Amino acid sequence: MTDTDSNPPRERIVVGCMTGTSLDGLDAALVRIVGTGLDMTAEYLGWVSHPMDPGLRDTLMHLASGGAAEPLTYLRAARGMGELYADGVQHLLDETDGPRPAFVVAHGQTIWHAPRDPRQDDAGSTIPGGGPKSWQLFDPWPVVRRHGVPVCYDLRQADLIAGGEGAPLTPLADWVMYRGRADLIANLGGVFNCTYWSLGTEPGVGAVEGGDICLCNLLLDGLAQRLIDRPYDKDGAVASSGMFDESLWRDLSGRLEVVSPGGGSLGRENLQSGVIDRIVTDHQDRTAADILFNAIAFVGQTIGEVFEGTAAQRLVLAGGGAKNKTLVKYIRDVIEPDSFCESVFLSDDLGIPCEAREAMGFAVLGALSQDGVPCSLPQVTGAKDPGVAGVWAGPSPR
Repeated sequence: MTDTDSNPPRERIVVGCMTGTSLDGLDAALVRIVGTGLDMTAEYLGWVSHPMDPGLRDTLMHLASGGAAEPLTYLRAARGMGELYADGVQHLLDETDGPRPAFVVAHGQTIWHAPRDPRQDDAGSTIPGGGPKSWQLFDPWPVVRRHGVPVCYDLRQADLIAGGEGAPLTPLADWVMYRGRADLIANLGGVFNCTYWSLGTEPGVGAVEGGDICLCNLLLDGLAQRLIDRPYDKDGAVASSGMFDESLWRDLSGRLEVVSPGGGSLGRENLQSGVIDRIVTDHQDRTAADILFNAIAFVGQTIGEVFEGTAAQRLVLAGGGAKNKTLVKYIRDVIEPDSFCESVFLSDDLGIPCEAREAMGFAVLGALSQDGVPCSLPQVTGAKDPGVAGVWAGPSPR
C-alpha cells in the first residue's frame, strides 16, 4: 500500500451561494472539494436557482440605489437574505439529493461598493473610517440554525482593509476550476469581468490576471426594464432584430466606463448618475431592438478590443449573460474572425453550468479560507498582503 493509498486527499462537500447584481434570485451550487489549499480541485455536483421574494428584491434594490432607510429596514433585509439562503440551500439539497455539506459559503448582497473611498478630505485631514470598503448585506444565522453547519461569509473585507478593491475575487477560484482546460474566462454577469493565464504552461497563481472590464447585465437588463418593461431580454430575443448603428454605438461607448484588467472594479454604483434613463430619453427615435442590440455591441466590441493581440487559446463564457444568444453570437462574430482566440466555449461545455460558475467559485473561496489561504490575488485587486478572508458563524468548521 502506498502513502497515497493510506492517506487519500481530503474531501469536502461545500455549498456556495451567490445573489448577483441583477437581484433575480439566489444561485446555489453543490461542490466536491478534493485536496487542500492551492492543490485542491473542485467538482460540480449540482445547482439550483432559487427565486427571491419580490418585496425583498425591491428593498435591496432601494438600498443598493442609495435610498434612505431606517436601521430596521437594513436589519430586516439582512435577515431576509439569511432566510433566502437557508431556503436556497434546502432547495439545492432536495433537488440533488446531495449529502449534507460540511459548510455553506455565502456572498451576501452587495448594496454598496466604495473601493475608492478616500482616506483624507480635500484639506488633507484624515477621514475616520476612510479607505476602501464594500457592504455585502447578510445574516448567516438562519442558515446556521436551519442546517446546523458553519457559514463562511464576508469574504471581501480582508482585501479591502489591505488597500485592495475587494473585487473581483473569482480569478483564484477560476484557476482552481478551469486550469488545464481554458486560459481566458469571461464572466458575463452584472459586470463583465475576466480571468486569464497561459494555458500551455500550467502556471501558478502568480501568473493569474483578471479584473472588471465594463458593465454587462446591469446595462442590458436596465435597458430592458425601461424599454420593454421586462426584467431582462430573454435569450436576447428583442435585441436579435435590432440593427447596428455606429452613431448609437459610439454614443453608448462614450457614456459607459471601461477599465483595463486590474484597473479598478465596477458595480451598480456606476449607474447612479441615471445613465440608463438618459440613454432611453436621448434616443427616443430609436427602436427598443436597436438600442438593446447596440448595447450588446458595446459589450462585445469591448471584449474584442481588450483582448486583441493576446495569445488566448480557449475562451470560456460564463455567467447569466452566456444565456443571451444574441450576446454570445455577437462575441463569437467579433472574436473568432480575429483569430486571437482559437475557440470559444460555453462553461457548460466544460461541465460547469454558466449560471453556476460564481456560486461554485464561492464554494472554492470558502474552502481556501478554511485552509488558511488568502482568496484574493494582489495583482488583480491591488491589495498588499491581504491575508486570510472570511468570517465564520456557527459550529467550528473542521
